[in-house]
Amino acid sequence: MAEEQALYRAWRPQQFAQVVGQAHVTRTLRNALAMGRIAHAYLFAGPRGTGKTSTARILAKALNCLQGPTPVPCDTCPQCLSIMEGTSLDVLEIDAASRRGIDEMRELRERVRLSPVHSRYKVYIIDEAHMLTSEAANALLKTLEEPPPQVVFILATTEPHKIPVTILSRCQRFDFRRLPTALIEEHLARVAETFPVKVEREALRLLAQAAEGSMRDALSLLDQALAWAEGELRAIDVADLLGKVPSQALEEMLTYLQKGDLAGALRLVNEIEERGKDLNLFVRDLILRLREEILRHLREERKAPSWLLRSLAALHQALVDMRLSPLKSLTLELALIRLLSTEEGRPPSLERVKALWPDVLQFVKEASPRLFGQLCLANIVGLEGRRLKLAAGDGYVRSALSRPENQALLAEALSRRFGGDWEVEIV
Repeated sequence: MAEEQALYRAWRPQQFAQVVGQAHVTRTLRNALAMGRIAHAYLFAGPRGTGKTSTARILAKALNCLQGPTPVPCDTCPQCLSIMEGTSLDVLEIDAASRRGIDEMRELRERVRLSPVHSRYKVYIIDEAHMLTSEAANALLKTLEEPPPQVVFILATTEPHKIPVTILSRCQRFDFRRLPTALIEEHLARVAETFPVKVEREALRLLAQAAEGSMRDALSLLDQALAWAEGELRAIDVADLLGKVPSQALEEMLTYLQKGDLAGALRLVNEIEERGKDLNLFVRDLILRLREEILRHLREERKAPSWLLRSLAALHQALVDMRLSPLKSLTLELALIRLLSTEEGRPPSLERVKALWPDVLQFVKEASPRLFGQLCLANIVGLEGRRLKLAAGDGYVRSALSRPENQALLAEALSRRFGGDWEVEIV
């Protein structure tokens, strides 16, 4: 592998079996080739960097290999080598983003009538096919309606909904999936093993997350990170390279959100911005952290605290707004102010709880007159966040207030009056 070659090019798959995370596509193609069922037009749809163009080139080799058509091209015959090197006269790649007009499609219609120069099939790979103008798409449609027998079209697109239905109906469609972070991380680990660099696994996880499902982006990021590393690729260096904040900053913000500490949350945002970190990445990572916490609560308790759900919804909307805003920090600050400055978002003071205690008792009275009578014999003695401490001199009252069903009712009454999730401790 030449060191100056970009990783995503050096590690581009050359066989269907090497395409990562798209077994539902490659297995179908291999079976079709083995049975001789070759379509005249294919549509490869899916997110960027997931293997559409690489799979198209492998299919072109499979069709034209001297041992083929075969599901396993030899990669050694003149046909395979010329396709791999990009010099084949019979495998043409067209970037529809730059050659999207009717003149190009008319030229293509003239050329498809000619027989292949050296190969079994002429293969046209049209990348970003949704970028074709309507006139060019109509010209392509006429070719697809009456395709020459030795011509195969492979259309690749990230936005299949923009391709005319008349073209879609004439293509065999394959949908490529966004790659899971764990799968990208495993592949990056295999690539990293070929370099004389000590690599922290957490560093690879950060790169895989940043790639957002694109293997091509992941390999490009690894390329950058390896150039940055000096004998060791550490997670802290990768986080710095990506503009990510340390994980402790996420935990710090999580605490502020739970406590309703608006001042602390705004101070942290200001610190992150002053350190030159990417606020979009920070909010995205915070959303992922909130999601992890919600899923943990659902697994262990079957219920997620309301502050987590409110925070997730507010920050998700903030991330959408930040992508359109020239003032990202202000957009995030306003979202935090809306989230935490409401009464539902603040941890109420002991004085406020005592002042509004009659409202809580009224709710309890309507739901359970017996519990209301017992609460009238108890006193508020402390408050920690949303954990209310009650004291009762009578042992029977203490026992009654400690019952799970009574504690749940009182917690619900507190939540309705002050918001958030409450706990009650009998002392």
